[in-house]
Amino acid sequence: MQDIDDPFYSHRIRWNNTGKSKQFFSGAVKKSIGNYAAIDELRKDLPSGFSKLDNLAKAQSLEISIFLSNYLLSSQGDRVAMAHSIEIRLPFLDHRLMEFAGRIPSLWKILGMNEKHVLKKSFKGILPDRIISRVKHPYRAPIHHSLLKTRAGDYHRAMLGEKCVDNYGMFDGAMVSRLVKKLQAGATAGEVDGMAITGILSAQILFRHFVDQFSALQVAEPALSVLVDKRSSTER
Repeated sequence: MQDIDDPFYSHRIRWNNTGKSKQFFSGAVKKSIGNYAAIDELRKDLPSGFSKLDNLAKAQSLEISIFLSNYLLSSQGDRVAMAHSIEIRLPFLDHRLMEFAGRIPSLWKILGMNEKHVLKKSFKGILPDRIISRVKHPYRAPIHHSLLKTRAGDYHRAMLGEKCVDNYGMFDGAMVSRLVKKLQAGATAGEVDGMAITGILSAQILFRHFVDQFSALQVAEPALSVLVDKRSSTER
């Protein structure tokens, strides 16, 4: 937390927490990954002048380039909407508003610990004060309850079973089994546990449908029964 000169200072906590899920990888996967670190690739792709940005601008640049379109809008916006035949409009992503916001000094965006300062000022008198002044808090999905304790729970638990996990080879079956037992026992599940169980189960299901039980559609090549030759036989 003291290394404010780190270009990824704003995201280190999130990335470190996410990285803890790698402890569940199988020995083979860990060996295959070796010393690879995605953050090293990201460092090479930083835009010119990134180091001269203030801390908030750096954080926003990272959010826009690696989080907004690649994850947030894709998984929590477009895919969900289009799956229900809806095309959504997001007013805060209007290019004119974003270009304007990009020219606003960071001091106006976060004033001390007061986030979205200029936005709140803009809606003063339009929205009730109780909304403008309320403390921001993240929404949390009941991850392990929805994955393990719903009607689909039996299927999910089977996919997370030690034998199935070891057969697919991506994760350590014994470690995954201990995590599942911890969550089923009603133990307090933190964000790290939630991310881990979600990532493991998603990978297991993808492997089941697209590798283990994948059946490519076999289409027989059509046999030619009639051949029409429209080329002229007249010699020139």
